[in-house]
Amino acid sequence: MVMKIALVAVMILHGTIHSMGFIKAFRIAEVSQLVHPIPKPIGILWLVAGLLFIFAAVQFSIERQSWWMFSAPAVVISQYLIVNDWQDAKLGSVANIIVLLASIIGFIVWTMAKM
Repeated sequence: MVMKIALVAVMILHGTIHSMGFIKAFRIAEVSQLVHPIPKPIGILWLVAGLLFIFAAVQFSIERQSWWMFSAPAVVISQYLIVNDWQDAKLGSVANIIVLLASIIGFIVWTMAKM
C-alpha cells in the first residue's frame, strides 16, 4: 500500500511539474526555474506528458490494469523533453526511471492477466 501511494505521488508530482514547461512556453507566469525559452509546440508536449502522468496515476489508484498504457508514453515524451532541456530538467529522469520500472511491471501483470 505504501508503494502504491508513493508511485501515485511521484506520478502526480512529476505530472504537475511538467505544467511548468507549458506555463513558460505560453508565458502564463514567470517560471524562473526554467532558464531556456520553450517554444509553444514544445510547451504543449510538456502539458501532454503532465496530463498523461496524472491520468496514469488516477488509473493506477483505482486499480485499472491498463494504467501503464498512459504512463509509458508519458515517460517517453517526458524523457525527450528532459534531454532537450537537460540543464533545467535532468532531475526529472529519476522520476521517469521510477515510473518506467513500475510501468514495465504493470505491463507484465496486464499481459499475465490476459493469458
